[in-house]
Amino acid sequence: MPSEYVVYFNNRQLVLTTRLPELLVSNAYGLFWGHTTFKDLTKLIQFFQYRTEVPALFAGVSNTQEIFEQLLSNFSHVEAAGGVVLNGNNEVLLIKRFGRWDLPKGKVEKGEPIAQAAVREVMEETGLQQVQLGDPLVTTYHTYTQEGKPMLKSTHWYTMQCKLANDLSPQVEEGIEQVKWVKRSDLFLYLSDSYASLMSVIKALG
Repeated sequence: MPSEYVVYFNNRQLVLTTRLPELLVSNAYGLFWGHTTFKDLTKLIQFFQYRTEVPALFAGVSNTQEIFEQLLSNFSHVEAAGGVVLNGNNEVLLIKRFGRWDLPKGKVEKGEPIAQAAVREVMEETGLQQVQLGDPLVTTYHTYTQEGKPMLKSTHWYTMQCKLANDLSPQVEEGIEQVKWVKRSDLFLYLSDSYASLMSVIKALG
């Protein structure tokens, strides 16, 4: 059982954690809620959705898995998968979608293995023809609204390798404007104005 689940509401974090006393001591910035029950959770979600001035909400729980599953019941859940693709020069492949730099990812089709979906989405969005699947990296969670319905997307990230440097081709029908290899040392420059959840993916890469 993980000690924490971090769910992003835009770039704000709702954190379900068993380490609340430790976070209090470390002066983590945000609002703290003590022992969180199923009854509390829906009210906390509603509060956090509308109080956008609160940068983070730390909810203390005794069982993160049980509370996270309860949290999911408040949303329509979507599974997605993507990749952090490295080439022989230790560069990472980024895409630019709707004006923001991002990592390639997409929705898992019904019945499709998650790892297979990650590779397929990377190839479709970037034009890469040969991608070698690596290890699972991290799973990120973020909420959004679609046609007035609250949604929560789980994105499963994998490391990947690409040795064949074929021409890159952005999937323009998905709003992708550019595909680019970026030095790992420059990633934070590209992603600093993007989605906060991507930072946890890059940090997991090490």
